[in-house]
Amino acid sequence: MPKVVVAGAGLAGLTAAISAREAGANVVLLEKGDRTDVGGNAAFSGGLFLFCYDGPADLTSITQDYEAGMWADRIEAPPYTTEAYTDELMAMSNGRADPQLVRALTNRSLDTVRWLTEKGVRFTFNRTVGAHVREGILHIPPGQILTSTGNGMSRGFEVIKPLVRRAEQLGVEFRWSTPLVEVLRSNGRAVAAAVGDDEPVPADALVITSGGFQANTELRRRYLGPEWENVKLRGTRLATGDGLTAALRAGAGEAGTWASCHSAAVDPTMPSPGCSEAAPPFPLHGFWLGVLVNRDGERFVDEGPGPWVKNYSKMGKAIMRQPGCEAYEIFDQRTAKRVADEFAGDAVPIVAATVPELAERIGTPADALVRTIKEFNRACQDSRTAKGITPPKSQDATPLDHPPFVAYHAVAGLTFTFGGVRIDPNGRALDPDGVPVPGLYAAGEATGGLFYGDYPGGAALMRAAVFGRAAGRTAAIEGSDSAGLESF
Repeated sequence: MPKVVVAGAGLAGLTAAISAREAGANVVLLEKGDRTDVGGNAAFSGGLFLFCYDGPADLTSITQDYEAGMWADRIEAPPYTTEAYTDELMAMSNGRADPQLVRALTNRSLDTVRWLTEKGVRFTFNRTVGAHVREGILHIPPGQILTSTGNGMSRGFEVIKPLVRRAEQLGVEFRWSTPLVEVLRSNGRAVAAAVGDDEPVPADALVITSGGFQANTELRRRYLGPEWENVKLRGTRLATGDGLTAALRAGAGEAGTWASCHSAAVDPTMPSPGCSEAAPPFPLHGFWLGVLVNRDGERFVDEGPGPWVKNYSKMGKAIMRQPGCEAYEIFDQRTAKRVADEFAGDAVPIVAATVPELAERIGTPADALVRTIKEFNRACQDSRTAKGITPPKSQDATPLDHPPFVAYHAVAGLTFTFGGVRIDPNGRALDPDGVPVPGLYAAGEATGGLFYGDYPGGAALMRAAVFGRAAGRTAAIEGSDSAGLESF
């Protein structure tokens, strides 16, 4: 029986461990943190999975649960096809995403969600991007619709808990507070995981699932730029790039862009997350319902180029380019209640009766903010676009003319980085020439090649599950072929 060692107990690591165990391997799962740190970035997510489906029957085969107010007698859900998913990933990467990885992600997405439900993960219909009930019918636009059950940014941990239980039931051995330090090789093959002062852990196959480098100050400065040195973290503090850099030293090639990341607008007063059950700084996703201005009172980004769930992950990067790396989301009474209810979490709004008063309270020049709001209001058209201004607002543009006015202070919150280890669709780590590194596999945020400048919401958790599952199974099968041939 082969021995598979998985490094990192996030979503990718848990799916890899379960998959490898189901394929007949003995599995050891190494986690840098203790048990309260299980789950990696997925534990701090909204639990959204983006997958393909042909219609309502596919969705109801996964869940019969609905958020409050969403149950209906009938569902209308146009298909979200592999072609549509592929087009989104390719468009949002400016054509740079690896076509083989894109094909694997889209083709396996529905089956993987069903596999997760078999392991105990529960999903629910969610009004993420415009689903609504009208005349007893739930109308669902193609794309994001199911999240894990739970509340707010704790939904992701509801994915992790049943997977931990399932792994333990299957006999996966968890080793807490055991970070991967080095991939040890013999005759070019990965044969063990060095774990610091403890004895190395022998392996017939080693799967790297320890995340990206968002929590590594030096690597952020090197690859993202000096302004990212002190950025607020939304993701796990344990993703310091140890596993992926160990994989590179073991012969794996780089993939993706190391100069980009997922970074949302967040409330700066909220602390970065600690243990897995702690909520991260709540993302201020209401930007599309108002305007986003910098400390000079100027707009700097199109707040509505499309559904917010396909654009929120780049708002932090836009804020990082502004003076002081900060901004303010501004709303009037047309949208303020919805923002407070759905998109602000525990953030405390700044409220003022007039725009000049609001400018004084948030510290922007009053004349500049008044001019910005007036120009925006004049540009708003019946088509709900704001044209003739720079930048335009492509969708959901309505005048800000119903006081009192509301502002939320926003900074960038770094969730995860995009660059990582090069892999094939079955999770094999590839060298710079595209040749598999014997005995070495990877999945999740430790890998690159799918996401570049941006990505559609729900694709990150889907990537972790699809390729974690694939890497675990491949490692078990190929580890079985090599078991006993080489030893550490």
